Amino acid sequence: MWVNGNASIAAEIYQLYALVLQFVDRRSIFYYNPGRLDCDWQRWQQWGNLSDRPQWVWHSRMPFAQLKEQQSSELFVLACLPASFDVPALAGLSASLNHLRDMPVLIELLHSSAIRQSDKDSLATQILAYCLKNSILNVVLYFQQDGSHLTLYSFSAFPSFTLIKRNLLHSRLAGGEGELFPDQLANLGGYTVRIMPVYSEPTSIIQLDANGEPRVSGYGWRLIETFAQKLGANISIVLPTWRPGRVLTEAYMLEFTRNGSIDFGLLSTQMSHRLKSRYYQYSYPIFYGAWCIILPIERHIDLRAVFARVLEAKALALLLISLGSYYLWLYLDRLLVPAWLRYCLRSLRITPWILALLVLCACQAQLVSLINMCPMEAPIDSFDALLASNIRIFGLREEFYDMDDEFRARYASAFRLTRNHTEFFQLRNSFNTSWAYPITAIKWVVMKELQSYFQRPVFRYSELCLSQNYPYSILLADESIFRKRLMMFTMRSRSSGLINHWMRHSLIDMVQADRMKIKDYSTASQVQPLRLQDLWYVGLCLGGGLLLAATVFVAELLPFYVNVWLDSL
Repeated sequence: MWVNGNASIAAEIYQLYALVLQFVDRRSIFYYNPGRLDCDWQRWQQWGNLSDRPQWVWHSRMPFAQLKEQQSSELFVLACLPASFDVPALAGLSASLNHLRDMPVLIELLHSSAIRQSDKDSLATQILAYCLKNSILNVVLYFQQDGSHLTLYSFSAFPSFTLIKRNLLHSRLAGGEGELFPDQLANLGGYTVRIMPVYSEPTSIIQLDANGEPRVSGYGWRLIETFAQKLGANISIVLPTWRPGRVLTEAYMLEFTRNGSIDFGLLSTQMSHRLKSRYYQYSYPIFYGAWCIILPIERHIDLRAVFARVLEAKALALLLISLGSYYLWLYLDRLLVPAWLRYCLRSLRITPWILALLVLCACQAQLVSLINMCPMEAPIDSFDALLASNIRIFGLREEFYDMDDEFRARYASAFRLTRNHTEFFQLRNSFNTSWAYPITAIKWVVMKELQSYFQRPVFRYSELCLSQNYPYSILLADESIFRKRLMMFTMRSRSSGLINHWMRHSLIDMVQADRMKIKDYSTASQVQPLRLQDLWYVGLCLGGGLLLAATVFVAELLPFYVNVWLDSL
């Protein structure tokens, strides 16, 4: 395809173009030439084979800030710069590639004929070191042909900066790496990755070993530790300079990652709206989960409610009205109904006794059933029902003030707040059922796993959620070189079930760190002797029954004595 090219172009440039053309397949091209210099690429484009690819040509020294938003495919970057350490031009290239700095970049340096070879090596080192400092790893540069052989300069970023010089031989790279842009992250060679864990359990659980050295566990730590091992990197723990037990807030962690103090912030968090300008400092979501309220399992209803459920007030009223109507009918029967008809209907007089026997048997069966399987209290299914109950949510004050203003104004009385994180975690981790607690989906996984050791569960994950199905991410630098690699690793870990396994294993980490104990926090149901108040309810029922019997007895005798009284007049 190159035989139609201009013969004045050096053969080695043709070989480089052939190598680049194979790499450009299915990529758009960004041509950066702020000084409008006469580069080989610019002349070659008249005969080249790249005209069918989408191209952006940038001749301004101002950065192309909208490049990320205006392209939807992979890029190949061609840069034409003077043969000097032009910091403004390099800064413009770096700013134009915001959040695109993992794209391959080929730089041509002009007017290099007067530069000695040793000075070329020094200049290439300066430019490539600047690119590495700005997280542009896939960079190759060369000096415009001045009679000598074409030399390609690149660098190895890990474990430390190393300049690499390569020549072209028959459209291939001679010696060293066979690829124009080798994978810099394939092996970090023991490079130290700085990680800052926080006191956010079970994402990261910090404790000191016997030698006083920090030891970190938890599902988030296992994720990052495995990721670093896969890249061949070592880990350096950077502990927050806070007193133990205090949680490092998201804003501080974002600042630590932004200024380069750390590579990863081990804080599993949701991206808040007030920090949406830091979008690129959040990793690909580790998992999706809600932030909801755990409620104590509903208790059994008390004894008074049990007796109230034997016979509802409406049923009792209907029964009394029926009995009253029957005795009224008996009284009128003697006055109005003929004797022969009363004789035919005399069998109906046993009806109330049969009805009473049926009601008595039904009530006794209902009472025995309620005692054997005592009903639970009505479940709390809304925040309004929570307000009407005697349960309150025990939470952290700073988390409460991050909630929606309207929600806080309406349901503030449902919360009891504290600034003491230690008290909050101790109460929740000890399954104190005096309160309800806000909890993330991952922390519920640990508590649910521990509840499997109980005789019966004591908390349930309710549908009262403060946020639904939000992505949880860890924090990294805005232009982190690990972003895409971490995304792919996270996706594979999720699809293979590793993340779920690490989440469940966090219970063991919590127990080993003495944050939790494997014990049964549930209260065993025990048979207790009758108490005086239990007999009071029985006495009340007995008194009510005797009163009803006396009333019926008087009602039966009343017609006879009324007749006797009338006859005596």
